[in-house]
Amino acid sequence: WSKYAHHFRAAPASHLVAFAILHEATAVLPLPIIYYLLAVTDIKIPFPETVLAEGNRRISSAKPLLSDDSQVMLHMATSYAIVKALMPVRVGLCFLLTPWAARCVCPA
Repeated sequence: WSKYAHHFRAAPASHLVAFAILHEATAVLPLPIIYYLLAVTDIKIPFPETVLAEGNRRISSAKPLLSDDSQVMLHMATSYAIVKALMPVRVGLCFLLTPWAARCVCPA
């Protein structure tokens, strides 16, 4: 860790920017991947039909954009929840990859 601490002290801005980029990338990039996997595998997510009906009622203005609103919204919400549940893993991965990303962001 002392090797990484030395690099961080020498260039804290590049490390902070690299961590921020990695953190956002690990939050946004998995969303469509998880959504696609949920849609393709047709995994049934246990969710009360009354809640889905209420959600459909609330997004009625977006109905022309969505084909099967309840499944689309359920897959979107599930994808978001999975990404949020994986936050400790994402943060650890970001810490692990920050030195490499800092070198890419601001090469010496």
